[in-house]
This record gives sequence, structure tokens and C-alpha cells, in this order.
Amino acid sequence: MRRGCEEMKHLKVIPENCTGCLSCMLVCSFKHFKYFDLSKSRISVSRDDEFARFNPTVCILCEDKYCVESCPVGALSVHPEKGYILLDDEKCVSCKVCVSSCPYDGVKWDEDEGKPLFCDMCGGDPECVKHCKFAEALIVVP
Repeated sequence: MRRGCEEMKHLKVIPENCTGCLSCMLVCSFKHFKYFDLSKSRISVSRDDEFARFNPTVCILCEDKYCVESCPVGALSVHPEKGYILLDDEKCVSCKVCVSSCPYDGVKWDEDEGKPLFCDMCGGDPECVKHCKFAEALIVVP
């Protein structure tokens, strides 16, 4: 699905660098909703207490676009230039198939709206990456 779009960028997660500060989640929610709420973030950070590790997960804009392919009502598409997932709110029936079809845990769910949340790379300049400069657990790659 990425034919002819070599300039598209995506987020790369380097879990071993994550400090678990959750700045990425907070800035993501603020960027998109204008308030801080971890549940409104398009990125999530899980923690493994046994091994004292953190693992950020976000849509990696995979080649296969499992979420788009699995949507039973065609509510998802791919932005033609940027490559991120677009949601047609009018078509979405809140079935969560897109969430369960993602093998990378990249689709988040907004309980309040009953809609999926997809990383849109903040239009090409991801805020989460800017706020992860010290740890560099999130970087932008072509």
C-alpha cells in the first residue's frame, strides 16, 4: 500500500530507552484534545515490573494496514501522501475490529467517543518525539 511514497515517515520505538515518564502520552493527548488525559493518547506505555522495563506502543504505519483491511464498514483509509490512518466518523460503527486486528497494539480506543485513535504523526512533526529527546525511545524514520 505504500507504492510510490518513499518519503513517508513513521515512528520507531526503542523500548530499552524508555524511562516510563509518560510525557509522550500526555503531550499526545494535549495535542489532539487540548487537555492532559492518558486515556486520550494515541501512544501507550506499558510497564513490566518484574524486569523493570517500559514498552511504548503506537501505530507503526505498517505495510499491511491490518486495521484498514479488517474494517467491516470501510471506515478506515490511508492518507495518500503521509501514510497514516484516516477514520471516517460517519461510517465507524464502534465495533473495535481495527483494535483487535492490529498485531502491534497500535490502535488505541477512546472510551468516551467509542472510536479508535490512530497516530497521525501530528501532521508530520510528532510531539511525542520532541518530548522524548532525552531518552530517545521514540524517533522518526523514513
